[in-house]
Amino acid sequence: MAGLALAPVDAVALQAPAAVAAGLLCVIVGQAALRAAGRARPGRAGAVPPRATVGLAVVLAALAGLLAGLPSGTAALRACVATLEAGAPAVAAGTLADGVPERGAGREAGLVRVSIRDVHIVSGARICRLGAVRAFVRPEAGREAGAAVLARGTWRTAGGTNPEAARAGLPRPPGTLGWIGGATLEPLAVPAHAVGPRGPGRWIIEWRAGLLARLDARLAPEHRAIGRALLLADRSTLDPATREAFVGAGIIHLLAISGLHVGLIGASLSWLIGLRVPGPRRLLYAACCTSAYVCLIGAPPSAVRAALMFWGWALAFRRARPARLSDLAALAATLAILADPLIVTDPGFQLSFAGFTGVVLGGRAPFPPWLSSRHLRGIGRALAVSCGAFLVTAPIAAFHFDRIVIASIPASVVAGGVVSLALPALALTLILPWGLWTLFAGAADIALAVLAAIADFFAGLPLSWAGPGLGPRAWGVAAAVVALVLDRTRARRGLGVVSVGAVLALTVAWPPLRAGLDRGTALVCTLAVGQGDAAVVRTGAGRWLVFDAGPGAAFRTAGTASGPPLIADAGSRVVVPFLRGRGARTVELLAISHPHLDHYGGAGAVFEALRVRRVLDPGVPEPSSLYLAFLERLQMEGASWHAPRAGDRLRIDDVELEFLWPEGPAGSDANEGSLSFRLTVGDFRYVNTGDAGVEVEREILEHLAPLRPEADLLKLGHHGSRTSTSLEWLEATQPEIAVISSGTGNRYGHPHAVTLARLDSARVPQVWRTDLDGPLCVEIDARGWRIADAP
Repeated sequence: MAGLALAPVDAVALQAPAAVAAGLLCVIVGQAALRAAGRARPGRAGAVPPRATVGLAVVLAALAGLLAGLPSGTAALRACVATLEAGAPAVAAGTLADGVPERGAGREAGLVRVSIRDVHIVSGARICRLGAVRAFVRPEAGREAGAAVLARGTWRTAGGTNPEAARAGLPRPPGTLGWIGGATLEPLAVPAHAVGPRGPGRWIIEWRAGLLARLDARLAPEHRAIGRALLLADRSTLDPATREAFVGAGIIHLLAISGLHVGLIGASLSWLIGLRVPGPRRLLYAACCTSAYVCLIGAPPSAVRAALMFWGWALAFRRARPARLSDLAALAATLAILADPLIVTDPGFQLSFAGFTGVVLGGRAPFPPWLSSRHLRGIGRALAVSCGAFLVTAPIAAFHFDRIVIASIPASVVAGGVVSLALPALALTLILPWGLWTLFAGAADIALAVLAAIADFFAGLPLSWAGPGLGPRAWGVAAAVVALVLDRTRARRGLGVVSVGAVLALTVAWPPLRAGLDRGTALVCTLAVGQGDAAVVRTGAGRWLVFDAGPGAAFRTAGTASGPPLIADAGSRVVVPFLRGRGARTVELLAISHPHLDHYGGAGAVFEALRVRRVLDPGVPEPSSLYLAFLERLQMEGASWHAPRAGDRLRIDDVELEFLWPEGPAGSDANEGSLSFRLTVGDFRYVNTGDAGVEVEREILEHLAPLRPEADLLKLGHHGSRTSTSLEWLEATQPEIAVISSGTGNRYGHPHAVTLARLDSARVPQVWRTDLDGPLCVEIDARGWRIADAP
């Protein structure tokens, strides 16, 4: 771990969460050594003082981390895949570890996440070999796991919540540095064993594929995706709505094979084996079977941690010696780090051990008298454990995923009970022969349906926040953790419980309170949604307008999967959290510039979370089932629909909209039919032309002549493409700020160098790029307008 910090990197190789995790693990190892020394030499003269023992243990652990981490950190920073250019075409040859279901081809088909093992990646002039790489493929034809394939797509870099904003300077395992996006799969005309893993690795892939096929055949179609994820850690077939529901409820870890799954499976196996094998040997046999299960599902960090702890407990029981939970956790962490020092940078590793720590703290928390009764003690203990896990993991989750979900506290309690019933039923449905499995398949289907309903219910509660700007809430959670620890170790006066209640109250009350404080100040924001467009406007009276909702997959057909998990839908990831965090409950106006998914894909999340009163749309006759689904959705919501034309005006409170394009019925070219407008608030003017090109700009100028569409803030057309934003348009609008909404490393090369040169020629005072500068917000009040602090 210390070696990671010394790896040659720009500033600090190991950033805050990983450094904290490394330090805590060193302390755990030191404490374990202290207890071992105390038990071995109780009261012996000349024994090493406890503090010296702790210090020595920490130093030794740091030296071990230095020796193990320095080579790994250096190798990771110099890995071949680290040199691949983001957005460049890439081809990967290897073996499919996950099957791809057969679905409709074309642009509308959802992407399926798969893993390709023992892969060779070719991009540019580089050829890199990896043990595994993720790919998001278009399911034009079904592929079986274990097949030799060629994946053609675009290389995408990983990092943080937004995959297009990689966090530089953090050593990561080469296999997690990126993925292949938008890929198509082609079969390789070679024997399956000629590429990919061989021996046990291939046997595991083929065995897992067979188990998945058997589970699909025995579960109801609507429950297969959740069942596959819950039992065999295969989330490739989860549809975006289900995935977002579990994320919004804060229980997505239940579909990622956590320690809960391993513990339940280990306990069940111990009981079953104990029917024939008495004594401690049953635990060893159960540990062997549990380890095989963990290997079968791909050995995620949380499952490996739980399996190692189960082994430690079984061995201690075999030797009739007590085993402390902290000792078992230290053993599991040490073995995992020795096997892969870079695992400390993995969010799953950090969340796994942080969650375990929170569970232990919550389980030891004292109860107030009214919760100490026999009837309430079980519920109180479950809530305390869930609170402890949330408080310890929330800062880490906020750092990596820009998300805090307080609803996960009650959701984990309720869903955990359902999972404890669903897992045995799923396992028996999978393994029982003949027709015996039918006795449990129905129970498994019911449990999975209840689990999905729980996720939907808690995801709909206003108890989650996502997106950038979670600082105050994250600090509040961290302060609550500190208060809880101090209360547990020192005062024991209920300070921790009071602090948790205060955090809950403040986080719930802050959005409406902030909305009240912001009255009288209008706001115009261009949000950072990657390669897409989204802008929100708050009137001085507090009503909200949304212009485009960013990319997403909300209107894909059921059963399809989105792109990179948890981050594909800008509506749920950015737009809705932004609005909710400022107290919005209703969207007065939702305007879609044109029917392309990078502009309206996130609108589904807006419909789900908020009431939408009016929808504006240019009415482009787009022959797309996704666009038809969008129109059906707004009709279901009861929102009115209008198609504005050039010259129309609309006033909402102190905001006036003047529509500049289209002049008549929109043509078949969606970009050229983009809804274009000028928004005026007081003396501030904002012009947005969607993805319209230079011909439309010329038409607008001719229509307005001799007037000019002057703007203080100009959103450049088509994400900074050279086909938009002519020099003539820049000279006519004379913007103070030009904002470009595009994604870092996008495959289109936006913003184009020609466009940037035009901005320079027009001497635009300030150019703001969401890929480099993040979201842009402008506040307008009686004193004028100004750029607000980053949201």
